[in-house]
Amino acid sequence: MLIACENIDRLQCLEIQGRGLPRGVKWRLYEAARATSDKPLVMAAAEMLDRPAGHIGIVSGAAVPDHMPNGENDGPFGSVVLAEVLVRIGHRVTIFTDPPAAGPFRALLERRSLDIPVEELALNDKKQQDAIAASLDIAIAVERLGGNINGITYGATGISRESFRCNVDHLFTEMSTAGKPTLSIGDGGNEIGFGKVHDVLVDTMPDLNKADITPCGGGIVSAITTDVLVVATSSNLGAYGVCAALAVKRNDASLCHTPEEEIALEHVGVGLGLTDGGTGKRIAAVDGIPVQDNAAVVTLMRALVARALEGEIERGF
Repeated sequence: MLIACENIDRLQCLEIQGRGLPRGVKWRLYEAARATSDKPLVMAAAEMLDRPAGHIGIVSGAAVPDHMPNGENDGPFGSVVLAEVLVRIGHRVTIFTDPPAAGPFRALLERRSLDIPVEELALNDKKQQDAIAASLDIAIAVERLGGNINGITYGATGISRESFRCNVDHLFTEMSTAGKPTLSIGDGGNEIGFGKVHDVLVDTMPDLNKADITPCGGGIVSAITTDVLVVATSSNLGAYGVCAALAVKRNDASLCHTPEEEIALEHVGVGLGLTDGGTGKRIAAVDGIPVQDNAAVVTLMRALVARALEGEIERGF
């Protein structure tokens, strides 16, 4: 399992996004996160999730008024695929998101015939977050912004999201205070979980942090930590990687995402009004990565799982 998961970690961090997006970033984010773990990141995530049945909350969704009114497509696809796998291995799952992003989540779940509730988050309602934390056994953030050192959430360009997107820092802090496991899947440094490597990123990647252009001066890097941080080129790919690691751990290749379903999801997402965050367009691409390239990565993940599960081969020479 160790070698397979090391390979999954590296595969999902390939920088294949569009030319307009920064290069040389994902691998450095990965190396910082990997330095905090004694095992591959997807392996640590799989070990957290492969446990007796419980209630798992997935927090995702990233809508921006006038630009991404129904939300970004990075996050919803990965959340739905991961949620289905978690249900299959016995867990109860609830998805939490902001009201504008709730419709697409429900449509994606209905398409897969999944009876998974979607609960809408009130804007920074700490009592609601207290109740959610009390109800969960594990909390997962998938492409969900976390507050910086001043508690403010920023997009990658240094623009605050506080006025329209629920800040769920309190939810994850409450989970940690209660000793409940938390997992984050992110790709840019400003998501929940990157507090685990905040100081490293601020010291070594100041251009990423953008402290000079954020109004509060705190930069975009999240200060909110989680027990396990999974890094990938897109958060969707990170969620698929966690599913692949669970497939290896449970000796069940059927838990892997499929390239056919990835292609279908990206086209369905266009119809639901989900936006590619890399281009700002409603197209079959995620973070600027065309659908066929995302499907190719999923195919390779399945190959890694298959090789891990097939056992030793007698060469005969």
